[in-house]
Amino acid sequence: MKGLRRFILFLIVLIALGAIGVATCPASFAWRFAASRAGALTLDGLSGTVWNGHAASASVFGTALGALDWQLHPLPLLQGVVAAQLDLHGGEVTGSGAVAREADGSLNVGVATIHLPASLAAPVLDIPLLQLLGQIDINIAQMRVQGAWPTAAQGTILWRNAAVAGAAQASLGDLQAQFASAPGGSIAGTAHDRGGPLLLDGTFRIDTGGYDVRAKLAARDANPQVLGALRYIGQPQGDGTTLLLIHGKFLAVF
Repeated sequence: MKGLRRFILFLIVLIALGAIGVATCPASFAWRFAASRAGALTLDGLSGTVWNGHAASASVFGTALGALDWQLHPLPLLQGVVAAQLDLHGGEVTGSGAVAREADGSLNVGVATIHLPASLAAPVLDIPLLQLLGQIDINIAQMRVQGAWPTAAQGTILWRNAAVAGAAQASLGDLQAQFASAPGGSIAGTAHDRGGPLLLDGTFRIDTGGYDVRAKLAARDANPQVLGALRYIGQPQGDGTTLLLIHGKFLAVF
């Protein structure tokens, strides 16, 4: 019995030492093993532990995003799932959300929010003579990524205090879009105005080949500033509206 008791105590000590070692494992040490599987993500200036860590600089495709804090949840690890709460701050892009990497390699994003200046969307809309102003808020209800592409997604996009400057200046009001996964592995959505100076009725589709946007635009109550801005957007139609058609490639954007 004494031998069994000593053996059990020995195991308890080993488990305790192992837990302490993992809990205090420096984030910089753990990143050496994880960096090769992080794809386009790069972290620098690491501090803290693997459980509660901080990166002074996070970048994707070489574009600096800001500082990143994370909190790793231990219980899901028992099922082979790496789950964490992420908080991105200090740069033009900020956000927070729950992320989990499943045992099959897929990535699940729970409730997450991302905030960025509208100017960062300029390459997507491709309106060279106008500067985009305002704030874009992306709210992800859920998203599942398998490989390099979402297989399921649902959320909303709000362009708050939308405005343009440059060749024309105009306030456009708040513009909103909803998106969700669609047949064929694509993501489809609709876009509309929220009663501001710009009338917007649009649809968009995103897939691995790129993205397509079709939007009907008009000036509410013949707003003169919006009419001036629409001269640089899309193609005028016979009914006084403007048709905006965009077909883009993500490789060109990045």
